[in-house]
Amino acid sequence: MSASPSSSSSPPAGGDGALLSELRAAIDALSAAPSVLLAFDFDGVLAPIVEQPGAARSLPASAASLAALARVDRVSVALVSGRAMASLREVADPPDGALLVASHGAEGDGVPSDLDDEQRALLARVVEAVRAVADAHEGTHLELKPAGAVLHTRSAARDAAAEASRLVADGPGAWEGVRALRGKEVVELSVVEADKGSALVALRDRLAERTGTRPVVLYAGDDVTDEDAFGALEPAAGDVGVKVGDGETAAEFRVGTPEDVSALLQHLVSVLRG
Repeated sequence: MSASPSSSSSPPAGGDGALLSELRAAIDALSAAPSVLLAFDFDGVLAPIVEQPGAARSLPASAASLAALARVDRVSVALVSGRAMASLREVADPPDGALLVASHGAEGDGVPSDLDDEQRALLARVVEAVRAVADAHEGTHLELKPAGAVLHTRSAARDAAAEASRLVADGPGAWEGVRALRGKEVVELSVVEADKGSALVALRDRLAERTGTRPVVLYAGDDVTDEDAFGALEPAAGDVGVKVGDGETAAEFRVGTPEDVSALLQHLVSVLRG
């Protein structure tokens, strides 16, 4: 795999199949901590991006390594995804004990599950507005979540995808009380305040309360919605951010593909179990 310190928009050049020294050193330092939180986005990180979201599955090597890491006493494993919780459980088949955060932090342990009357009424309006856009633009579709609505555009012609995304973002996405997130081929609207950065901090703080020690955090993600998580990391405390793929990022390191993440996970297994 190739890996490099990165704050640019370009992926690293191909390497010799080994972790480069900077990322290896960061992982080795992290492995010495008494408490470690390893958190990963799912699509594009543990699993390759596929045309049909329901067909996504973790790469076998990544799934095996994640299960091994979840069995290490001082290690907590978390999946932090934009998927709805039911979808995440179905496609990820998470190992026993894994912490799960879904819908960009709107679903998960410690997240309030009930909307108030005002939020429910707003959600109904949001769903109606996004459904109207999806119905008018071939190849797009609406996904419903407990606290939001998502427009998917991957299967649409590029002009239709762009117009539909604009209509949703500039329409219901601009309403008071609605949070809009734009990711790869999605525009997600939520009626609760949630992002992956806040979710990651909440997980870290809960683990710190439970163990009495702040865990050192590694987070890997590929989407623009993962930038909130990268921004919540504290490199001075030993935290490690890994961007998967191209695009501007706040992550300190970058790898190219989910296959590279498999190699990273295998190295984590080696140093954390050792």
